[in-house]
Amino acid sequence: MKIRDIVFAGAFVLILFCGGAARAAYDLEVPVDPWDEYRLQHKHYSRLLLKSYDRAFANDYEGAVKDVTAAIEILPDEGLAYADRAKLYLTLNRQKDADSDFRRALYLFERALERYRPEPVDRKKNKTARRIDPAEFAKLAATTRYQRGEAYFAFEQYKNAKEDFAAACQGGSALACSRMWDITQIEKRGLNWVPLSARQFYDRQRIVRPARDRVRVWVRREDGQLPKADGGVDESIQQHLELHCATREFRLIEAFTISASSQGRAEKPEQPGLLKPIPGSAAGKLMVMLCPPYETK
Repeated sequence: MKIRDIVFAGAFVLILFCGGAARAAYDLEVPVDPWDEYRLQHKHYSRLLLKSYDRAFANDYEGAVKDVTAAIEILPDEGLAYADRAKLYLTLNRQKDADSDFRRALYLFERALERYRPEPVDRKKNKTARRIDPAEFAKLAATTRYQRGEAYFAFEQYKNAKEDFAAACQGGSALACSRMWDITQIEKRGLNWVPLSARQFYDRQRIVRPARDRVRVWVRREDGQLPKADGGVDESIQQHLELHCATREFRLIEAFTISASSQGRAEKPEQPGLLKPIPGSAAGKLMVMLCPPYETK
């Protein structure tokens, strides 16, 4: 595979990941409340969250924040939107805002889990109460545990994330089961590799700024790999990128493949020119994270 193909192929990792993980997080049935008004509010809420996902994928993180904020105004007692906005704030380096939303999301997730724990209904005291199938409660609880696990994962609290993913996996969430494997991989490769997507990572310990408007960073890709019996992967690709913040462009300096069966194979780019990051790519997200003032120029 050519170097240029390697760079652009990375974007499809994020497409596959976000198409599954992100959209699955929004694939909720309306919770226990049977009122039609709430159903309409929840439908609009979900549309705004999906819209924010599309904006973030196109590196419009400020626009995504506005959409999520609008969703919060519709249903301020749902934890998912706060968790999503916290992740956006992390990307925009607004740590204080991210921490505040993260704490709020955890509180609301816990309230939801308490609500989904089935209790006997006294029909004499509450004649309007709806009988809830225990299986429905279990499904809602599993979805909530998965969502909270994703929030923990984004904030690198992997132990808590793994517990929630395990509970959601047991409750029937196949996606949560796969996320447990992702955490195992993080534990194996080291915490210096920070996830950008399910199969893309950047090394926070090897970020260099050779000039005021330039950033060099290592990116690791493991997409398309089948896990080995010991929980590892057979092959990964590491790319050394140089971000040009002033023009919002980047170039590939070098890349090499690491294989369990052979030594690393280094490759030099054929045309080391500047490129515009495509939507969903690691370079595009890193540009937002590492290049102030975090605006598209």
